[in-house]
Amino acid sequence: MDLDSGRCRRVLDGHPSTVGGPVIADGRALRDPGGARVCLHADQLEVSPDGRWLYYQPASGGMSRIGTRWLDDPTLSAEELARRVEPWADTPSTGGTAIDALGTIYVSDIERRRILAVGPDRSVRTLVADPRLNWVDAMCLDTEGHLWLPAAQLHLTAGFNGGHPAVAYPVHVYRMPVDAGPPSPDHA
Repeated sequence: MDLDSGRCRRVLDGHPSTVGGPVIADGRALRDPGGARVCLHADQLEVSPDGRWLYYQPASGGMSRIGTRWLDDPTLSAEELARRVEPWADTPSTGGTAIDALGTIYVSDIERRRILAVGPDRSVRTLVADPRLNWVDAMCLDTEGHLWLPAAQLHLTAGFNGGHPAVAYPVHVYRMPVDAGPPSPDHA
């Protein structure tokens, strides 16, 4: 949406980088109440601290990026825009992402209950792995340099568990130091 004009346009609709495959959590494909495999399309979105890049992926994994300047250019055809997409990191099924002020992207790995850190240089490392990290979703960073990790257990809700609720309450939220805060909200 162009905030100045209020005009909306849809970009990268149907592009392979936005189309999700089956989501895998704890070693199994998610199923809806009717038994069909669950596919979640482009769901994770992060803007680089300098505002130049949009990083994104479907929940089934495979992170891509595109320059925000290309997204801001309504004169580009869908084909021209698609050519500017770059594969960025081979990531697993994820419940959520967050980006820090240094450009590190944190990715929750719902297949293996861990948090990955994808560096600005495309390096991928395991930040933490723990059985309590049960579908971490909606991560965020605070100004004290902590990464907050809500273990939401979404794969155990009826909508993703073949119609059978199995969430173990209470749901927990963890936090850990990462020594970097959130990016400035001003990407001007």
